[in-house]
Amino acid sequence: MKYIISIILFLTLAYNSAIFYIDKNMKTRVTDNTYNNCKKVWCSRGIYKTWAEQNSLVAFQRAFAAGHIGIEVDFYYDVKMNRFIISHNRPSKDKDGNFVYTLKDGKLFTLEELFKATAKGHYYWLDYKNLDRLSSTDAHKAIKRLDVITKIDNVKERVYLEGSTPWHIDDYTDAGYKTLFAFQPLPKSSIIASLSSNIYKIGYYFYNITAIAMPYGKLGDAKYNDITQKNLKGIPVFLFHIPNDDALLYKLVKKKDVRVLLIGRDKSVSRPEITSCKKVENE
Repeated sequence: MKYIISIILFLTLAYNSAIFYIDKNMKTRVTDNTYNNCKKVWCSRGIYKTWAEQNSLVAFQRAFAAGHIGIEVDFYYDVKMNRFIISHNRPSKDKDGNFVYTLKDGKLFTLEELFKATAKGHYYWLDYKNLDRLSSTDAHKAIKRLDVITKIDNVKERVYLEGSTPWHIDDYTDAGYKTLFAFQPLPKSSIIASLSSNIYKIGYYFYNITAIAMPYGKLGDAKYNDITQKNLKGIPVFLFHIPNDDALLYKLVKKKDVRVLLIGRDKSVSRPEITSCKKVENE
């Protein structure tokens, strides 16, 4: 029992010391190159009329035409093809061991094609579905390929790559990409809600990552609540799965740490009119 108590006391001291140190030094850790435009509402998977249209070129073009400055895109890196395939669903395998992806308009749809068609001045939140499952060798191969396709309209400056393990993500940050550390904090109703967000803050601080990506949660029991906001103060946050509630949305766009919002979950929601931009009065 004495050993157990000693271990608990040691872990508690170490945890509190780490949080104190991080909070004191966070300002020197956060970079100033994270997206900080007043048009914070981007569009998840584009504006789609059918389930099959999500993550398609026509859906993304609709989103940009509607006034969204940025989109969220799901994709996989295929090692054999050395291509980035846009798809939300995990691919199956054929009899030869090759991955089989969801087709768009009867063919594979790649990031390169998307950039060529839409890149000018636009931003991309890239949900890198298999980033965390690539070997170090494959990750460096992927980075070399990314370096080629992101030369299109210098889109590399406007790309945010999302992954859930910081030791994989920072390879891309080191290569000059902006990155998002995705995590799932516990809702406010949990007795360890503060602990969960602080644990991820430790991961963010000690790895080279640009910003944090996380779900908002439910109205009335949010994951991005006052406790989370306090713990993550000063860290740029990209929020997704946000309820389509006007009062909430206008509140969130005014928050300095909140940089991008994706509204809704598994359905097409377009609200580009919600911004933190100041209205210019006519003289």
